[in-house]
Amino acid sequence: MPIEEVILTMKDLVRAGKVRHLGLSEVNAETLRRAHEIHPITALQSEYSLLSRHLEDKILPTAQELGVSVVAYAPVGRGLLTGELTTLDGLEPHDLRRLQPRFQDGNLRRNLALVERVHAVADEVGCTTAQLALAWLLAQDDAIVPIPSTTSFRHVEQNAAAVDIVLSARQLRELDEAIPPEKVIGDRNTAASLALMEL
Repeated sequence: MPIEEVILTMKDLVRAGKVRHLGLSEVNAETLRRAHEIHPITALQSEYSLLSRHLEDKILPTAQELGVSVVAYAPVGRGLLTGELTTLDGLEPHDLRRLQPRFQDGNLRRNLALVERVHAVADEVGCTTAQLALAWLLAQDDAIVPIPSTTSFRHVEQNAAAVDIVLSARQLRELDEAIPPEKVIGDRNTAASLALMEL
């Protein structure tokens, strides 16, 4: 269904008071622009982290131009950027990461080697690597809202503390150099999941 038809229907729901704001998930820059022409889009939800930077070329600049906030899911790389995940052995049998290319054995080791370079910056800042990954996202733009998932209250508190971390221009540069997008091995999701997203 064309995005224009979807947004026209949603626009009617806004007028009726049933919907307050419109958001989209995992769309490309062209779709975001076309949707925004029909009705203002408030937020775009997409994966974004030091490990997943596909937004930076076209999607993020378009969102910034249009005044659309970016809700960044998987901001700690589904655990890769926490420093705590080093093997799949402890994951539940049905954990989706077992199927995702970045977590396949050889890819996991190579990606963890990239993350190792982030630890030095985290040590310098005095925070966890997960907090550092969140602080990096928050430093990219005021309109980026990371939404890390967690299973423990301790991690909720740690994640929330990332808003108080201020990274210097040098530290941001070091993080960009530590994990260049072209060095990350494996797609960010399974082929079946990626087929449902606009890349």
